[in-house]
Amino acid sequence: MLSKFVYCLLLLLLPLNVFAADDFFFKANELYDQGRYKESVKYYRAAIDDGRYEPFAWFNLGNALVQLGKKEVAMVAYKRTVELLPDFVKAWMLLGDLYYLAESPSDAIVAYNRAIELGTETDHIHFALAECYMKGSDWTLAQKHFERALALNPDRMDAWYGLAEVYEKLGDYEYAVKTLKNALQMTATAGADVHYTLSYYYRSMDSTRLALNEMENGIMMDPENVSARRYLAQMYVKNESPWMAIFTLEEGLRHKKGIADLNLDLGQIYFTQKRYDEAFECYMKAWRAGNSQGRIGAENVGHIFSNAGDAEKAETLYARIRDKK
Repeated sequence: MLSKFVYCLLLLLLPLNVFAADDFFFKANELYDQGRYKESVKYYRAAIDDGRYEPFAWFNLGNALVQLGKKEVAMVAYKRTVELLPDFVKAWMLLGDLYYLAESPSDAIVAYNRAIELGTETDHIHFALAECYMKGSDWTLAQKHFERALALNPDRMDAWYGLAEVYEKLGDYEYAVKTLKNALQMTATAGADVHYTLSYYYRSMDSTRLALNEMENGIMMDPENVSARRYLAQMYVKNESPWMAIFTLEEGLRHKKGIADLNLDLGQIYFTQKRYDEAFECYMKAWRAGNSQGRIGAENVGHIFSNAGDAEKAETLYARIRDKK
């Protein structure tokens, strides 16, 4: 998934205005508000046994258990809540989140759809539903809910990625590209990753020039991304444009990030071009910066001169390698 799925559990305590000081429910809420979740649990259980606020005590107990990382037990609490209060929309939403996290998308779909039936529509619910349908390879319903999530919140970049992935799964790269192009126009949250993903789609369409353009656009927005810069350089090499690869890597060195890896890549390009002196210097810089492959590359340059009969030149290089200079 080009983009990662994160569910925000909306842990909302029901407000109580007037309760006696010794009331279990009031005391539990007080402890919860103080972040003393473990202590609050026994008071919520006491409130459940007392019976006066049982549905709400179950709900708040579920919230406390989520905070304690006990999601499976929290699920039981939310299920009991909706049994007692079938129209309690927040409980259905949270139950849907827990089902999703428990890798039970079919149950999550039921819970989220119930929340919608009760009149609550949020981009969170529709995005979650889309993700559930993606897991079941139901591309039509996934598309529907990604689109609804975007209608409610056009700045939700993970929904744009999700919708593009639907088209990718269908083999329709043109619509995948169109989707991310729309994202660039309609949201301020679109970043360099959109261009990198577009580059991937263009490569899948055998559009090398457009793929290169999108990688370049991404690097312009994200100049310190060493991995993307190295990948762009490899694309240039494969496209028989080694001079552009060299330029891309040298530009990266100006940002003082990934010095070892960028120099190693430069050394390999120079070595392929038989520019051995330049290759040697780059390999040594890579090695001194912490990439052990740089030493191997430098030794290979020495071997080139040794095999060519230039023993003096080879020994000079070997001496520098021994001294790591």
